[in-house]
Amino acid sequence: MAETKSFRREKTLGTWNYIAYGSGDMYGGGSFFIVSTFAMYFLVNVVGLNPFLAGLIPGLGKIWDALSDPLMGYISDHTRSRFGRRRIFFLIGVIPIIATFSLIWFSVSFDSQLAIFLYYFFTYILFYTTTTMVMVPYFALSAEITKDFKKRNRLTGFRMGFSMFGTLLAGVAVQPIIDAFSTAQTGHLVMGIIFSVVFAVPWIFVFLGTWEYPVSIPKTAGGKLDIFKNFKTIFENRAFRIHIAMYICSYAAMDIMMAWLKFYLQDYLNKPGFITLGLGTILITQIAALPVYVRLANTRGHAFAYRTGLIIWTAAIFFMYFHGNETSFLILTINCFFIGAGLSAGVVIPFQLLPFIVDVDELMTGENRAGTYSGAMTLLRKLIQGALVLPLLGLLLNIIGYVSHSTDTTVIQSSATIQSLRILFVLLPIIFMVTGIFVSKKFILTPQNHKKLKTLTKDFDDGKRAEQCSQEEISLCKNLTGETPEKLKRFS
Repeated sequence: MAETKSFRREKTLGTWNYIAYGSGDMYGGGSFFIVSTFAMYFLVNVVGLNPFLAGLIPGLGKIWDALSDPLMGYISDHTRSRFGRRRIFFLIGVIPIIATFSLIWFSVSFDSQLAIFLYYFFTYILFYTTTTMVMVPYFALSAEITKDFKKRNRLTGFRMGFSMFGTLLAGVAVQPIIDAFSTAQTGHLVMGIIFSVVFAVPWIFVFLGTWEYPVSIPKTAGGKLDIFKNFKTIFENRAFRIHIAMYICSYAAMDIMMAWLKFYLQDYLNKPGFITLGLGTILITQIAALPVYVRLANTRGHAFAYRTGLIIWTAAIFFMYFHGNETSFLILTINCFFIGAGLSAGVVIPFQLLPFIVDVDELMTGENRAGTYSGAMTLLRKLIQGALVLPLLGLLLNIIGYVSHSTDTTVIQSSATIQSLRILFVLLPIIFMVTGIFVSKKFILTPQNHKKLKTLTKDFDDGKRAEQCSQEEISLCKNLTGETPEKLKRFS
């Protein structure tokens, strides 16, 4: 059973509210970008940690995340406070954001590789715990600010715009900040402190500029075991399973590309000076393309927008294989332009889909479990980056014979290592992107189907029985949820 409150008449969403809500994802986009793009290089070539151990650190941190993300989703869904069940965590998170992001860029100099490994292992656990505490309620909030299809897309558009801005800011500022200091150790620490403050302050505005409507709050009848049972049931949602596959494919491709971009430029192309220009081009184009994909999602559906972007991105990554030492900055910049144009869809569409996936679950269960779904996305985001991509890339660097620059900056990699790096940099992202393109063809939640979904949900809430559904409603229900109406959880 649930404690139910009616959904009030919607407040007007003004520009200030869109901006306030969106600003929070400077942390989500910027921090993960810095970690995925600069952390492995920092651990291997500044701290001197073995590449496999450097990749293993975030992977092992997922043991804790496997508990903390669904736990946070459950806590967020069941929190009761004067500030709502989501927004209270934005205020709580400000100081931990500053502390945990700074600590992961502190260069330790222990004699033992194990001691170095343990330090960064524990700092990453603290960092990921903080992101869980803040981002899980944040992702869930968009489903509760408004029920309108286009307003939700616009909220996500603003959020992803700020996410991309945070990423862009990191892309053009991180390396110059590092280079401004006499040692890489000092440069990385100062960079970490500066960005920790940049990421923390917007949460005050998120809190002030948003609200929550009262929704159904499930009662905690079964104790702690309900947390995991609750999390497990969301995978019964067919639309969510397809959505998660799309999400994994695009974000794994992005993480591989970003984690190895500096290695590709430094060791294969021998163009370390291009990193800021290349990242800036990718990220500016990514932001510029965002309105195009929002419009495509509103008119043709999210799956069509997703496929369009990934096709462009796949072609652009493929052409990266044909560059060499003689390739000009102009050609590389053009190539990065098309990477950004395609990457924009791969980044924004999975998060645009979250509130609509929650609507499918509401059809199935009669409850609002946005926090649980948000927790699942946050968990899988970290699993993609931490348990899959970075350990794999660290292992592959060892396998292809990569030699660290930490003790000798004049190290030159062997030709076999360089060619392997070149092939893997292109091939691995393409495998994930092509898979995502094919999976997206099974996703049918278009603007038209969403209207039918909301109508059917309202009819069920008003007392309509499963056996009263038309053949069209039965087909829609089965394609979205994976079940016919009489088998939905709300009727069991």
